[in-house]
Amino acid sequence: MRPVAVLLFIVFVLAVLALIGRIFPSDGIRIGAVTLEFPDALARMASPADKKVDISAIIALKVDSAGLSDTLGIAAVDATRTIPGARIIYPANDPGMLRPALAALNAAATSPHAVHVLHYGDSQLEGDRITSYLRNKFQLRWGGGGMGLLPIIDVGPSFSVDREPTENWERFSVMEHHDPPLGHQRYGALWSFCRFTPVVADSLINDSVLQEGRIVLRKVGRAYGRSQRYTRCRVFFAHNHRPVTLSVGADDAVPENREFSAGDMLRIAEFNVNAHASLDVTFTGSDSPEVYGISLESTSGVVVDNLAARGAGGTELRNVEKTLLKAMYTALDVELLILQFGGNAVPHIESAQDAEEYGAWLGSQIVTWRTLCGGVPVILIGPSDMSIKDGTGWTTRPWLEEVNAALKKHALANGAAYFDLFAAMGGRNSMVSWVEADPPLAAPDYTHFSPQGASRMAELFCEALFNDLDGLNEHVASHAD
Repeated sequence: MRPVAVLLFIVFVLAVLALIGRIFPSDGIRIGAVTLEFPDALARMASPADKKVDISAIIALKVDSAGLSDTLGIAAVDATRTIPGARIIYPANDPGMLRPALAALNAAATSPHAVHVLHYGDSQLEGDRITSYLRNKFQLRWGGGGMGLLPIIDVGPSFSVDREPTENWERFSVMEHHDPPLGHQRYGALWSFCRFTPVVADSLINDSVLQEGRIVLRKVGRAYGRSQRYTRCRVFFAHNHRPVTLSVGADDAVPENREFSAGDMLRIAEFNVNAHASLDVTFTGSDSPEVYGISLESTSGVVVDNLAARGAGGTELRNVEKTLLKAMYTALDVELLILQFGGNAVPHIESAQDAEEYGAWLGSQIVTWRTLCGGVPVILIGPSDMSIKDGTGWTTRPWLEEVNAALKKHALANGAAYFDLFAAMGGRNSMVSWVEADPPLAAPDYTHFSPQGASRMAELFCEALFNDLDGLNEHVASHAD
């Protein structure tokens, strides 16, 4: 075939492909579970290419590694912000709202008990991701040790502890549909509880058969050092219809046994635990209590609790019974609430009005949270950038920026501070740069952070928060002089 004929054939094929791309539906053609897409080459040539977001400053951030020496103060944040978008926005632009939390943190090292910072969020926090880094930063600065609240069983493994529960434990979560219905909303601070016997009517409990629910908690070398240094174990439980025995033992030592009568009230069993590699917690009885969590903590300093709920948007708080919840918050001595929500709502938002209504709804839940915790400061961390496929490339999800704006608006209006994670990581289409970084800072789903990305996200937040707290400390010192 002559060269001219070959060239004409190629031009003809390209023209046909371009025509198909032009008339092909932009949202593809769905055939069963498969969607056929065809890129519009002419449209792509006519529009300017998306500029890749520069995240070199984020890649260059120095982050702490697990296993780092736990000497106080070695992981102080930079004195000046290196990422312009990484800042916390306050009501009336006044970080003074943090003063109560700062006072409690400054006094934590000499306190007779640890104070708690609660970190609620969705699947971005699963397995103690992000929270473990924040916890390490807080404990390096203000002392303390341990991981705080842990469920008996969870949806996945944890970075900071290995759990070995017996198979008869069953988990009940506010995020799940229960059949038959539970008939109550007692989920506690973790938004879930566990039982080792089935839920049955009182008359059907077999008093002659004692069952055992056991879990072994093992320390791990991969975790941050201070998270493994705890001397107190507290077990939160209630609503057992028959007496139960609770035993806690470290390694192969003789366990300490305690008897508890039947009752509905919240019980908090506290055990002192010395240096050990593993902890054995065992319930024995004919009817299981609802076990709301085990807190591993120091006797002073600060503990940051990881409270992750896969699929949560933050509004699930309305489905959690408040009397029990308030009692647990009081027992934990909560001094600061960090909420991280928004990502799960974005795929379901179809208009600016939807975004506004979600922001208003979460804002109302912030008011409830503050009331339950005695008015402590609240910081809401907004959604990260998230991408969807756009032809052959990726682009920020529709309505994400509207959700981010609505959350910021209603957080501030309801007395909470706001950390704009979307802006901190680079803004629109920044997720692509996080995924394409080497090593990747986000997963190939263009939604979740990788372990390296989670550390950088936590470092950005800590840098912003600690710099503001340092400013408040300096203000107090200057007035004292």
